Amino acid sequence: MRSLGAFSDSDGLSQLLLRLTVNSTVYCLSEMTAPWGFQVAARSGPAYHLLTAGSAWLEVDGQPDPVRLTAGDLVILPRGEGHVVRDSPQSAVTWLDSILAQTPPVNGHLSHGGGGDRTELLCGGFAVERLTARPLLEALPTVVHLRGSGGRAPEWLSSLIRMIAVEMASTGPGSEAVVTRLTDALLAQALRQCLAEADRAVGGSTAVSDPQIARALRLIREHPDRRWTVPKMASAVSLSRSAFAERFRAATGETPMQNLTRYRMARAAEYLRATRAGVREIARLTGYDSEVSVTKAFRRHYGTSPGAYRKSAMAPSAASGERTATVVT
Repeated sequence: MRSLGAFSDSDGLSQLLLRLTVNSTVYCLSEMTAPWGFQVAARSGPAYHLLTAGSAWLEVDGQPDPVRLTAGDLVILPRGEGHVVRDSPQSAVTWLDSILAQTPPVNGHLSHGGGGDRTELLCGGFAVERLTARPLLEALPTVVHLRGSGGRAPEWLSSLIRMIAVEMASTGPGSEAVVTRLTDALLAQALRQCLAEADRAVGGSTAVSDPQIARALRLIREHPDRRWTVPKMASAVSLSRSAFAERFRAATGETPMQNLTRYRMARAAEYLRATRAGVREIARLTGYDSEVSVTKAFRRHYGTSPGAYRKSAMAPSAASGERTATVVT
């Protein structure tokens, strides 16, 4: 087993997580019955929602599409954007502060809603040291969504949930401090999972250690439809063109445009697999000016046309009568 001091500087992810200082944690175990909905104002630190039962919709300020949540899912908003959580996109919402004022939680438990189908959530937020946390938070997408499977969270998360639930039900001394430490561990482990996946996507582990390159990667992931050029990317992260290009290649092993093209092609393939969007619409969503240009890029990257790719990808689900209508971000 390695001590904390044994991590090398090359382990950028570990260094970032070790520098993540959580000053305090707030949390509430909520039982919501349909119809229900609450709105949360933007805050300075990360916010999270963990569904332990039922389902919900998450709508985040500045994000065009709602996110469907099911039991076992964990979502983190690393930069604390304002958001809405509700059982249905049509349900009315109330500011969470108003709900808490009208029906204060009892021993950390909140009950609210219209008496219909039940959803359970563990909701909370983290107060972090902004100076040390900034490189880590800048490397993350607006919404970190870790999906459960079959209504269950991943095993590492299930273990934390069980311990948190036991401590929240406890009235013994020190239970609040223990819950705080456990939710700190939940944040660190969730961010570790997300960043590890992001690093695998760019082929290395140094990108998250360079906050400006991490921010550029996040901009590419969140806005592949923009007409990016290297000078525009460099300007967006306050670097000169030459410094940006050099640091980007050092962090990812690719040029900025190679990385952008690879990500755009991955998104195009996902749209073809998971939606009925036409090639013209996919071109718009991935930053190409025409069906011809996105088709040429797709063929160069995958060795086949978008139409042939979609036909091949849809064949198994067509046989079973299933269709998927969501795009994972």
